[in-house]
Amino acid sequence: MVKWLAMLALIVVAIAILNLYLLSISKPFSAPPHQRSIINTSVTTIISSFVESCIRDSHIIVLVDNNLYREDLDSSWGLSIYIEVNDIKMLLDTGPNPDVLERNSRKLGVDLSKIDFIVISHSHGDHVGGLRYIASINPGVKVFIPPELNLYYYVKNLGLTPIVINRTTEVIDNVYVIQPLYGPPIEQALAVKTCNGILIAVGCSHPRVVNIVKQAMKDIGVEPYIVIGGFHMAGALEQEVEEVVKQLIDLGVKKIYPLHCSGNEVKQYLQTYYSDRYGDGGIGLQIDI
Repeated sequence: MVKWLAMLALIVVAIAILNLYLLSISKPFSAPPHQRSIINTSVTTIISSFVESCIRDSHIIVLVDNNLYREDLDSSWGLSIYIEVNDIKMLLDTGPNPDVLERNSRKLGVDLSKIDFIVISHSHGDHVGGLRYIASINPGVKVFIPPELNLYYYVKNLGLTPIVINRTTEVIDNVYVIQPLYGPPIEQALAVKTCNGILIAVGCSHPRVVNIVKQAMKDIGVEPYIVIGGFHMAGALEQEVEEVVKQLIDLGVKKIYPLHCSGNEVKQYLQTYYSDRYGDGGIGLQIDI
């Protein structure tokens, strides 16, 4: 019995050695053509993430806001924020008026004919009105939009290229459109994974700014660094302001720039109790990270 077990063990070992030999002399695996691009894309993404896991330098300019930061610019109820990283130029929202967007961008030295893509946070007119100017100087440019049919056809009829976002999407390395959340209306945000943490640019925060920040953290896996944009808190009670600010700070936000529809209440509260976290801003504000 012992001899038979020994012989069986030798046979198993011999078969294993033979299989290894056959594998070593066989042709390498070649994926079918329709699968090769998937494999290559995965490898490229892994390598790209390894080489540069965060954005080291980014530049932000507020082009449209109803708050003045520079007196020589035109204020208008709405929002548009220009962000540049690694020579990629992008825009969150376009304000309400093509003329205001054109005048302010020219005065601030921003050539919107060269932007690579636009992110529209939501469909309200004070965020999409400037698209007509973009269409006249940069026809066909990609516009990432939340899933809203009327907005899709509005962008398409302007001669631009609408791309619907349903979940958090990395549109280029370390730059994300954050999953649309329901307010109403449905709204998304733009986020950049900087080496200091996530820069999150919001339009109006109808789904609440804390929820947008939490979604970005969950999907990107990094603590927030800067939150800039509209917080939809004009006229909010001090208790609500205190709660929102505390939650943002507890989440790790280092700098808070309330713009557009944020309201004076949140600005005054930050100035009084968290002056080191408060970022004053408006049209013409420029931030370098």
